[in-house]
Amino acid sequence: MIKLNLNENFISRIWENKSYYDNLETIDGQKIKVISTGIRNKDEGPDYTNATIKINNYLYTGDVEIHKTLKDWFNHKHKNRGKYDKVILQIVMWDSDIEDRYIAEYKNFKKIPTVILSKYLTKSIHAIWREIIDNPSKEFRIPCYEDNKKIEADKKIYILENIGLKRFHYRAKRIRDRYETLNNKLVNNTIWKQLLMEFVFEALGFSKNKNQFLKLAKYILLDEIIDKNFSEIEISALLYGTAGFLSNNNFKDEYPKTLKHIWENKLKEYNHNIMDFSEWNFFRLRPLNFPTLRIAYASGFINSIINDNFFEKLVICFIRKTNLIKNLSSLFQNVRIDSYWNYNYNFDKPSKIKINPIGKQRINDIIVNVVMPLIFQYSLFQPNEEVCNLILEIYCKMKEMSKNEISKAMEKQLHIKIKKVVESQGAIHLHNFYCVKGKCDFCNIGKNLFVKEKEIDYLKIILY
Repeated sequence: MIKLNLNENFISRIWENKSYYDNLETIDGQKIKVISTGIRNKDEGPDYTNATIKINNYLYTGDVEIHKTLKDWFNHKHKNRGKYDKVILQIVMWDSDIEDRYIAEYKNFKKIPTVILSKYLTKSIHAIWREIIDNPSKEFRIPCYEDNKKIEADKKIYILENIGLKRFHYRAKRIRDRYETLNNKLVNNTIWKQLLMEFVFEALGFSKNKNQFLKLAKYILLDEIIDKNFSEIEISALLYGTAGFLSNNNFKDEYPKTLKHIWENKLKEYNHNIMDFSEWNFFRLRPLNFPTLRIAYASGFINSIINDNFFEKLVICFIRKTNLIKNLSSLFQNVRIDSYWNYNYNFDKPSKIKINPIGKQRINDIIVNVVMPLIFQYSLFQPNEEVCNLILEIYCKMKEMSKNEISKAMEKQLHIKIKKVVESQGAIHLHNFYCVKGKCDFCNIGKNLFVKEKEIDYLKIILY
């Protein structure tokens, strides 16, 4: 059998579907019967919790860990981490590393039952791959997955466009609501810059750290930074210190040592709202998405707002109209960060290749989800009807360059092809506010499919 380089998510999909394997045995010959595969764990720790497995004649309840090869138990350093003490079964895809030194063990050196899954598959890998791609599992299905095929694709696209516009106004309202909160705290000239900073911070956090970044942003007031005339490195020290990253007493590199010195001797008393380091998520993040690297960009972004008229330049881009998206992207790409982060993704963690602190897709997401609704709301206050109309026109016509996990899944399950940003945003909003909440009666797709008397199995709702 050709040993394909399958990721753990794909192996997990095989594990969840018991029809894909049969007559399991551990590498030391123990009979395995899977009563329950367990609950998928999206956070740090074993891949599945609360699984029920019969090993020989004994029934066990605990965790299951998924790996590509036996080496991964050691490469991922599970042995000495308490979160893995309840693992009752390890599922490994390939048998290329069957050596005594790679047999998974608990802290007390007792061996963990391990199954080489590829030996017990009921179909070829390629057949399984095709089924998984073409048929989302029940866990990943929206209620109308089968039935919405009856509705014409053009009609579903039209519905998504309307929901996409709802999502735009939903984002604009979030900004308006925050404006009302800040209106009593800041002078009008600073409010819009503060709003821009806060919502860009949130976008920098992705799904894993967006709440943490928004919390950090709300602890930082631009008018106080301006009033105290903080330098670039002082802004960085303020952010990392407030975020809780400067509590380490054993920094090796000079840059974090300098930040720590500035924080403890000048800034710590300035800000009494200090986050705990443990609030931030690093687990299952690519190094380029580490919060430490994102905070470096956030620091440069604040400096651009204060010293390079970033907000004013955004407004000018919309007034001039020409090459709007290109010019907006250039503003974000030109944000300067400290050179330390060119080759470090965390303190004392060097990278062999030069790091780009923010990618084109993240910038595009910020333009769509933050800049457009913010400048739209700002233009309502001015008022500038021409800019408002321009923003809505561009939002509805922009081509979607890259979809996230939700829009990809919704595209598949709605049996359509998403081509524009407004459609993609509509799919996300439909998922978040209708599908996962079982509000089919409020969705124009659901209204066309389900009568009120029909009971819907909401357990099949897609969950992320």
